[in-house]
Amino acid sequence: MTTTITRRDFAITGAATIGALAAAGTSASAQENKKTYAPFDVPSGTKQFTYENIINNDALRMDMPLGIINGENDGPTMIVTGGLFATEYCGVEAASRLYRDTDPSKLSGRLIIIPVITYDAFQFRTPMFNLSSGVSPRDGKSLNSVFPGNKDGSPTEVLAHYVFNDLILKSDYHIDLRGGDLAESHVVHSIHPNNASDKVNRISEEMSRMCGYEYFQARDVDERSLVYEASQAGVPSIITQCGLGYKTQPEEEFINFHIQAVVNNMKHFGMLVGDPVIHPKQREFTVEFDRVRATTSGIFQGYADQGDILKKGQLIGKVTALDGSVLEELHSPIDGVVHELLVRRVVFQGDLLYNLVQLKD
Repeated sequence: MTTTITRRDFAITGAATIGALAAAGTSASAQENKKTYAPFDVPSGTKQFTYENIINNDALRMDMPLGIINGENDGPTMIVTGGLFATEYCGVEAASRLYRDTDPSKLSGRLIIIPVITYDAFQFRTPMFNLSSGVSPRDGKSLNSVFPGNKDGSPTEVLAHYVFNDLILKSDYHIDLRGGDLAESHVVHSIHPNNASDKVNRISEEMSRMCGYEYFQARDVDERSLVYEASQAGVPSIITQCGLGYKTQPEEEFINFHIQAVVNNMKHFGMLVGDPVIHPKQREFTVEFDRVRATTSGIFQGYADQGDILKKGQLIGKVTALDGSVLEELHSPIDGVVHELLVRRVVFQGDLLYNLVQLKD
């Protein structure tokens, strides 16, 4: 059977769209002719991928990709979000594959997947529109700073209101697939909020550990962010962070870490059969970062990368001139771990080069 892919299908990710259509055993044209259900009306034992219309008027049409997988058996509702920062491509790809590969006949409960929330920034990230990763070209606002949104606000605020009120608040658990933005080389770890109710904090930490990674971290997450507002509203919410964002083609290792986190949590909550796969020696990061910045201007060469274990005083990079002379050596201020390498070549005085963390005893 010939599969017809529309221009809009390719806007998210050609490979994932083809896979989703093949799994459903239908062409794009047949998909368009099928009955479309409201997100929470998708029948048991089926799945549906749509472009949910958020705004449609003479000034703007805004759609958001949305996958719903409703299992054959009853169970909790989990929502997975990708592309909150649209150029964190590992999370976007992982979310797309989760929709493609999740079989509703083997699922208990409902899995909601938004592969990329900031769809407009995802589409407009081209050589001609060099937009910041989390900023909408519609109104110049970052989605992760306007939750819970405003139905009468600017486009980004309207989108936040829909996601939060129509999807997040109707879910039992939330996982945000993040990390590896364009300038980042990010250690694999999970983050859970530390500033919600005792119950939500406890369940969120449970979810964070269930991701199965070697490292996890509690954070006082920022107000107006998605994870903060979800947890304040009583929905346990966590972040998975990983990816080499400067490699704009996502690497399989990091895509699979994101997928592992979601699958582990679905198994933990009885949505899938099986036991979670957990690292045998999980460690917790401290809350605070030790930041290493350039104190001069020149060419940056980083020696340490994400996940490297450091000793205090260890040489982790240098700044040189174009004649090769060393202008500055960078040394680790702590015994700890490279949380994040900011991948820069030409740096100015004050530029952030490393975020380092310590391990709790």
